[in-house]
Amino acid sequence: VDTVRFDPDRFSVSEKDALRKQLNIPAGRPIVAYLGLLADYQGTPELIRAAGYLHKNGADIHFLIMGYPKVDQYKAMAKGAGVEEFMTFTGKVPYDLAPRYLALGDIAVSTKMSTTEGSGKVLNYMAMAQPVVAFDTPVHREYLGDLGVYAQVRDVPSLAKSIQSLIEDPDQRRHIGNKLQDRAKEKYSWSRAGSEISKIYSMVLDRY
Repeated sequence: VDTVRFDPDRFSVSEKDALRKQLNIPAGRPIVAYLGLLADYQGTPELIRAAGYLHKNGADIHFLIMGYPKVDQYKAMAKGAGVEEFMTFTGKVPYDLAPRYLALGDIAVSTKMSTTEGSGKVLNYMAMAQPVVAFDTPVHREYLGDLGVYAQVRDVPSLAKSIQSLIEDPDQRRHIGNKLQDRAKEKYSWSRAGSEISKIYSMVLDRY
């Protein structure tokens, strides 16, 4: 992850407030952010159902869903679940604007269910110092370690309760987010990757 581009300190409170207003997200609601493809295997339906579960139980939060395709399909699903008012679907977000939009999030989510594919969005979340609620898969465990807040795969109540646990504890959100940002810089930054690649080339060249 580019930890220079994906850095929450790049964005002022006034900038974030202006974007929040542009997106018609009510002030004062914690924001749960998702950035990535919208698809069933990405857990988009489970995320929408978790939003319904939370709001039925009185949670005053907002979901910022950034991605595509099938935006209209999932908007209709949110309407059917009674959470259209609490979910903002942006459609495709250009890469250069992704950090600005992600900066609005208080909590990030990754509901991808694959046990083998990567989940690069998680690295962006980490660099933005956001606590991450994720389905409990080996890939998410590899990225997040013991700093992830895990829900059982496909289990909507488990997902909702994991999100709720962070909504209720702002101090824990900040603590986890800061630790994940440190982890992103130490293990997954572009500069770290470049250094590791250079070492490998040097080891190979030294043999010849």
